[in-house]
Amino acid sequence: MSSVVNNSNSNSALVNTINASESKVNPNVYSTKTIYPAAAVVYEKTDKSSGTIGVGNTITFDLMKYGIAQQMLFCYTKGGTHGSAAYDFLHVIDRIELLSSSKVIDTLTNLDLVAQFSNLDTSQYATVEASCIGARAKNATPDYVYCVPLVFGFFKDVNTNLNLQFNEGMSIRVKFGPNANMGADAGTTNDVKDAYLKMRYKVYNEADYSEILTQNYNEPELSVLTTGFYDENIAVATLASGKNDNGAGTPIELKNTDCVNDFYICVRQQMTSPTQPQPPLQISRVRFTASGQELFDLSGEELFHSRLCHNGFSLAGAEGEPANRIVKIQMGLWEYSGTGTQSNTISLRELNNPIITVYFSVPDLGQNPVERKYDVSVVEDAVKICSTVSSSGRTQVSLTN
Repeated sequence: MSSVVNNSNSNSALVNTINASESKVNPNVYSTKTIYPAAAVVYEKTDKSSGTIGVGNTITFDLMKYGIAQQMLFCYTKGGTHGSAAYDFLHVIDRIELLSSSKVIDTLTNLDLVAQFSNLDTSQYATVEASCIGARAKNATPDYVYCVPLVFGFFKDVNTNLNLQFNEGMSIRVKFGPNANMGADAGTTNDVKDAYLKMRYKVYNEADYSEILTQNYNEPELSVLTTGFYDENIAVATLASGKNDNGAGTPIELKNTDCVNDFYICVRQQMTSPTQPQPPLQISRVRFTASGQELFDLSGEELFHSRLCHNGFSLAGAEGEPANRIVKIQMGLWEYSGTGTQSNTISLRELNNPIITVYFSVPDLGQNPVERKYDVSVVEDAVKICSTVSSSGRTQVSLTN
């Protein structure tokens, strides 16, 4: 029976060309796939080493010189009496910094976190929605725990995870927002009671760890390719009473000169006090121009297709979720976490007058005809090279463009 098919294939020029290719691999020729060495995996709690929890305050966590950090979770608790609205972490967190020898090497602002969440597929988004984004109902007891994943560029690939056992002392610094104590009831106080890190460490046996030291630090410096966020200055769009769109658009001049992989555009109503967290609003059009050329201009349903994947189709975030309203301009291809592919970037240094113009509309304001202001933000995920000095373990940013 099979001879009919094989005979037909043998007379095909295309099939014969494919079979003669160097890329041909017979899947039934047994070969062992990549095997990682066995290692111990442990989760450890890290309490703050300095600072005070509270509105506008800063706390610091000194990371243990132990193993290789695979995951970092910032956890905090709040009472349930007043509950918390969705996106409460936007009030709680202003920014979180990763430091090496007391120098900042990477930063995640609250908008950077939202941008990251908007780039997740549905199954990944469900995790952060349940642990830190979703609203919490009023409940006297017990306290609610919020868990925010801190995915700095080093954690996007197993190959660049931080070797805390070798690196010079590293720490995490958390700055709380000016409205960190807000509750779901406008005007109520709902303080952060506790804050800590939950770290996942991978610890190799002595022989495998010696191989890491020999291979990675046999030169004066180890340089790794990673990414980090840069936040452009926020532009303010003012909508007159009764007006529900920003007309000719709100331009944002890009001041960054790094090599950018992805741009994330977000529109939020400005916070007033007291207020609830303001989630992203729907964007109707985004236009990117530079050096007199139009590089990107998509609107409406076209924006659904801006996150192009390797197979030619595009990715959509979690359906109906506000984070999915963030528009992404990507220079390369969308990739699943852990692939480690640097598919493309754009250098902003030599571009003349790069501007992203954002158009948006809001629900009919007729029932509340007052002037309103909206923050229009652009955050950029840029590529950079970080180096670790082999003699001391000091890690620093060595090249951004």
